Amino acid sequence: MTTIDEFNKWLQRLEDLNLEFKTAENSFSTNKDLPDYCAAIANEDGGKLILGVNPNMEIVGTRAFQNTHNKLSHDLLQKLGIRIDVEELNHPDGRVLIFHIPPRQPGQPIKSTGNYNFPMRAGESLVEMDNATLKRILNETDTDFSGQIVTDLSLADLDDQAIDNFRQLWAKKAQRNDYLSYPNEKTLRAIGLMSEMGLNYASLILFGKKEKIDELVPGSEIIFEWRQNSNKIPYDYRKNWRESFFKIYNNIWETINARNIRFPFQESLFQREIYAFSEKPVREAVLNAVAHRDYTIHNRSIFIKVAPEQFLIESPGGFPYGITIENILRETYWRNRHIAETLEKAGLVERSGQGMDDIFESTIKEGKGLPDLSESDNFSVRLRIPAQVKDKNFILFIEKITREKQIMLSFDEIYELEKIRENQPVTEIEYKKKFLDIGIIERVGKTSGAKYILSHNYYTHSGNLGEHTRIAGLEREQKKVLILNHLKKNKGYLHNLRITFPELKPMDISNLLQELKNDKKIEHVGSARTGYWKLKN
Repeated sequence: MTTIDEFNKWLQRLEDLNLEFKTAENSFSTNKDLPDYCAAIANEDGGKLILGVNPNMEIVGTRAFQNTHNKLSHDLLQKLGIRIDVEELNHPDGRVLIFHIPPRQPGQPIKSTGNYNFPMRAGESLVEMDNATLKRILNETDTDFSGQIVTDLSLADLDDQAIDNFRQLWAKKAQRNDYLSYPNEKTLRAIGLMSEMGLNYASLILFGKKEKIDELVPGSEIIFEWRQNSNKIPYDYRKNWRESFFKIYNNIWETINARNIRFPFQESLFQREIYAFSEKPVREAVLNAVAHRDYTIHNRSIFIKVAPEQFLIESPGGFPYGITIENILRETYWRNRHIAETLEKAGLVERSGQGMDDIFESTIKEGKGLPDLSESDNFSVRLRIPAQVKDKNFILFIEKITREKQIMLSFDEIYELEKIRENQPVTEIEYKKKFLDIGIIERVGKTSGAKYILSHNYYTHSGNLGEHTRIAGLEREQKKVLILNHLKKNKGYLHNLRITFPELKPMDISNLLQELKNDKKIEHVGSARTGYWKLKN
């Protein structure tokens, strides 16, 4: 808490990049000025924004956020991704609000939701961050926690079996049998986990004995919970591992696989099967969590929650800087580089960041739909992988098309087709021509507002032609209903219809109106230029 004396000393300072006073006697913009100033100060290594003080450094008091200031910290966290403590100080000369703004993390400029994307201070004004400053921030290096030296950690604190398990994988991946004869110290030095300064956190997390992990990184733990139904709160089985990763990595998969469920289905004369929990995406999900979690959060563990219908893994810490749900399949960033590089040397992951691609591709190809990251936030990454087959016909249809046309489909192509299958909005289809040529999708509608769906061939193959008719005709009929509802209350002047339905092109509206006229549901009154449409009596 700020004392009156401490605050009075601030009044004697000149405003600078880290201290900003605003009069704000009656109000202060929640959506524009507040996020902009907080982001700008955070970008300048943090500081304080104070409301209720005029340019002459006189306390005038503020009525801004009266009785609501306690909600501002949460609101700013949602907008800026940083926690800002908001303090109300009842000074003898008036009420002031103090925003305690932390500095940004290295390499991570704070983006605002106000008037600026990346605001910064320029004298007494806010301006958009220039390219040179933004580039300098982005080029800053974040500290790799896994590469930091652990004081007093010795070779005696590492598990021989874990190191040997790694050596076996390392030798196989590198095709170097001589690696098998390396003593522990030589192995650790060769893979960059030991130097003249000592052993780092990666060596502790990947190879440490249980008692040392308990002592130094208790959050380096993986907890597995099984529920017969994902909606149940109590678990039916639970197991936790707080040991070196290279000692337990196979046991994790074996524990999950012991509860696997087989989905058989018939294809012509042959029976095929898909499992609820496929090994490749499950292992990739666990490896991603180990390599990317925030180990500075000591009181939270990696959680794996499994039920017959889904596999859910939650790892502490939000996405690394620059990674979002929208770009996670295209961008890569290793939060714990030394851990990631060691997993790569063992052949368990690829530095190219293809792990998430593999998870999505495997799940789509098995007809289970798309993995879901939407529940992730600034504090944890939650990856939900569906376990039940939604559409086996989609798998068989894709295989049939690729076999008959003698073509291969890339991950990006399969991913795009899956979004079309799930009727997600796809405004630009990158592989549209190829898909149309091979008969895997078709276009619905004749104007620029057309959409794309899986082709008639797919629904013929799946024996569900009625669904094709419903999907192909649904959107157009819905638009007609919206126009009819509008005409129940309003005269349908063409310019008003264009304003009311901005998502429709003028030609779309004209075509729909003509169809409704032909169906004898509406009629036109007056001239073509100044007339209007109305419901037909």
